[in-house]
Amino acid sequence: MSRKHRDFTFSAPIVSADDPHANTIASAIVAIEAQCGEREGWNRPSRLFTLRLLPGDRVETALYPEAIWNPGGVNPADALRGLSSSLPPVPDLLLPADAAQAPVCAVGFMFEGWMRDTTVSLPPDVERLRQMGMRVNHLLPNRREVRLVHAVDLNQRTFHVKRHRGGEADVRVAGGRDDAAGPEGTVSLALARIMHAMRNGEQVIPGQPA
Repeated sequence: MSRKHRDFTFSAPIVSADDPHANTIASAIVAIEAQCGEREGWNRPSRLFTLRLLPGDRVETALYPEAIWNPGGVNPADALRGLSSSLPPVPDLLLPADAAQAPVCAVGFMFEGWMRDTTVSLPPDVERLRQMGMRVNHLLPNRREVRLVHAVDLNQRTFHVKRHRGGEADVRVAGGRDDAAGPEGTVSLALARIMHAMRNGEQVIPGQPA
């Protein structure tokens, strides 16, 4: 099974930044959530993808089926962490690179999960499970289903799209590293390492050109 290229129609720029390509990348990621996520519906497999900038503010997207990067069928966030575990961390000092000249300008991950109200204390038995390192949000009656898209570009800018089921998409773009805790942090840190390895010309995802 191989990667699949898709074209997406994306909206006007949504973020202003010194990097002239940031708006294009951000808008493409929003379009992926809307057209490959919301339009196709919920309860879909997680999707790992890369972006490449083309002339005329166009974006080529390569989608990698889960069977490629998660052959063991484990939790997708854990599979992504495993994929990045042997990669070196991103250095503190990173010289800017031109996204337009890179074969891959960003790597992203779209997945679904459960979120909880962090202002409400967990029941004692559930809290014990959480302390043991287990995922517990799916056990809670007040859980909310959410679709998340996390992406990191070759300069380590992070892009996040979050949509609660039945709601509107919330978009966040940050200029630096993402230090989020929990599964979201696991994904962001893994993507950061994967993108940095791709920037250095390494083949990280099976089927990804070196």
